[in-house]
Amino acid sequence: MMDQAVSFDFFIRLVRKYWRAIVSFTVVGLIVAAGLTFFVITPKYQSSVQILVNRKNTNAATEYAGQQADVQMITTYKELIAGQVVLNPAKQQLSKRYGIERSLNTLKSEVSVTSTTNSQVFSIAVTDANAKASATIANQIARSFKNQVQKIVKVNNVTIVAPAETPSGAVSPKKPLNMLIGLVIGLLLGFVYAAIRMLTDRRVHDADFLTDDLGLAGLGLVNHQNQYSIKKQVSNLTVAHPTHDNQITSQTMKRV
Repeated sequence: MMDQAVSFDFFIRLVRKYWRAIVSFTVVGLIVAAGLTFFVITPKYQSSVQILVNRKNTNAATEYAGQQADVQMITTYKELIAGQVVLNPAKQQLSKRYGIERSLNTLKSEVSVTSTTNSQVFSIAVTDANAKASATIANQIARSFKNQVQKIVKVNNVTIVAPAETPSGAVSPKKPLNMLIGLVIGLLLGFVYAAIRMLTDRRVHDADFLTDDLGLAGLGLVNHQNQYSIKKQVSNLTVAHPTHDNQITSQTMKRV
């Protein structure tokens, strides 16, 4: 309980003494985060296309087994989409038809494939610095996958359920989150700075520290005045001038 009281008292004294520094660090952190978010970090846009792959079964008894096989094949489809088998043809078509130049490594880093458990539908998502290009790349990869999967896996029933569309907004950077992170980091740095200043300050600021913390006996207090205060008091002193009666008496005595 005593330690908690001491910690709370230390925190209160820290805030009272260094609140300007804490506020300054917080504001600087917010400004830096805003600068990075709005002027440095390149916005990223994401567009996705949904694909359905299934096999046509005339026998009702084998239809369920075929569906389960298609679900299990989605893992294979993910490997194909992220590999050169699909991305190389897509890269060539993007350059030839749309003038979009992306390296193979760039396409690999921009493409992600997601699927839902026990679903035959999966999505190809593309994240790019250009909003329109993200949709174009996603649709072209879907078409390349449709062409290549027929040759490799011998599956003819590939349907593009929902083509990719140009996104209206960026998915990154997340502006509110970045601003909040900058504010919190600035606040923490302000407290760290204040705590270091306070813990490394070896000056005695009040008599209670000498008596309570060091256990010294208090013999008395001596008032302290700085040099400016002493000079001001001296300048306010006036020299007494002789009165008019004294001047007359002095002149009379000289005549006598």
